[in-house]
Amino acid sequence: MVLAATLVLGYWLLKLTEWLFPGWPEIVRLALPTEISFAAAIAFVVWRGDSGWRESLAIRVLDRRSIPPLLLVLVGSVTVFSELYVVIQRLAPVPEAYAEFLRGLLDTGSLEAIILAVILAPLLEEALFRGAILQGLARTRGPRSASTWTAIFFTVFHIYNPWQLLPTFFLGLVLAWLVLTTGSLWASVAVHGLFNAVSLLLIQLPVEDITPSQWAVPWVVSAIVLALLAGSLALLVGMAWIERQTGGGSFAESKTDVSDSPPRGTSYLPDTLS
Repeated sequence: MVLAATLVLGYWLLKLTEWLFPGWPEIVRLALPTEISFAAAIAFVVWRGDSGWRESLAIRVLDRRSIPPLLLVLVGSVTVFSELYVVIQRLAPVPEAYAEFLRGLLDTGSLEAIILAVILAPLLEEALFRGAILQGLARTRGPRSASTWTAIFFTVFHIYNPWQLLPTFFLGLVLAWLVLTTGSLWASVAVHGLFNAVSLLLIQLPVEDITPSQWAVPWVVSAIVLALLAGSLALLVGMAWIERQTGGGSFAESKTDVSDSPPRGTSYLPDTLS
């Protein structure tokens, strides 16, 4: 499988980078090998496919009418998933040593961190997960199964931060929905980039160390609940708006089929991924 090969290639590139360039910033030594392995996987899938790279990766111009509702989805996604991440950290505090490692690794003042996390990672990860993999799975398994599986794969590749897994899974579902509904990879790239930008800021906050006084607890809880409700409303309104504009995209097309599942014996993965 291409995904397994991507993990193996990334691991050995990481070891090679650590050996050849020990003086590089840590985030570059850790992230660059992964992005290179992603680029190799994308190139392989496109090369093995029977359609052009634009079709394989859903590289299409995003309809300008989708920009206003997409902004609502952006705001809603960042609010809901960031608040969820904060709640998880409160329920299961991150060990201080690991928290310090993440804060040092993802220093918001580092140009390397910004380029890798906000620009390079969203482009390559979206091209692999919501481009090559999602498009292939959607053709063989249908949009719903494709969205779920790519969200799972996306989550597995972020297992280095267990506190981020649940928000990452739900974010993966939203990103897949955006691409399959709008037909454009740029929709998910925009959301992913902004989400990472906000995460760079949040990870610098020692949330687990903030203990409100007894009288302030109800206000803090109320603020979190209100933020989640407002974010959820923005997310749902934006998604409904996009769905009305596009007619549902691939999800609407799948409703004309008798079943969203392929015939018995069909693989979960397209030929280019197995």
